[in-house]
Amino acid sequence: MAYKEIDPLTGKRKKSGGRVPGSQNVSVRRRHEAMDRVNVALAEMSRDTLSGMKLLQEVLRHPDTPLDVKIQCAGLLTKHESPSASEQQYVTHMPPAMPGDTQSEQMAMWWALYSGEPVGGDVEWDNAVKVILEKIATKKQPETLK
Repeated sequence: MAYKEIDPLTGKRKKSGGRVPGSQNVSVRRRHEAMDRVNVALAEMSRDTLSGMKLLQEVLRHPDTPLDVKIQCAGLLTKHESPSASEQQYVTHMPPAMPGDTQSEQMAMWWALYSGEPVGGDVEWDNAVKVILEKIATKKQPETLK
């Protein structure tokens, strides 16, 4: 039994064996050791990314590493391996600027050039639309409509 004597001042039993009060138990000590290894790995990452990543992977694979430290290491590894959305760069190909002054003129020109479908069902009408679209691109808007 861990208690042998009774303290005369407090009336409580004195502890006679076991772990000293204030010292860490095994799981806390292992957690602190694992966190020290993580800190070493993070310091190494600032110097050399590859060796820091290897250290984090070793901490992650170590059998005595507590689960919360493994989760933290896995999070650090995934952050490093896959860039965040703000770091991703996209390449877009914008279509050339359409001729015309207003948006409706530009949309009509775009429709005529890129739709691939006839505007109407009549060949004469389609030819007239093409002529009008060509003239819209070069003609300025009258002063009265501005």
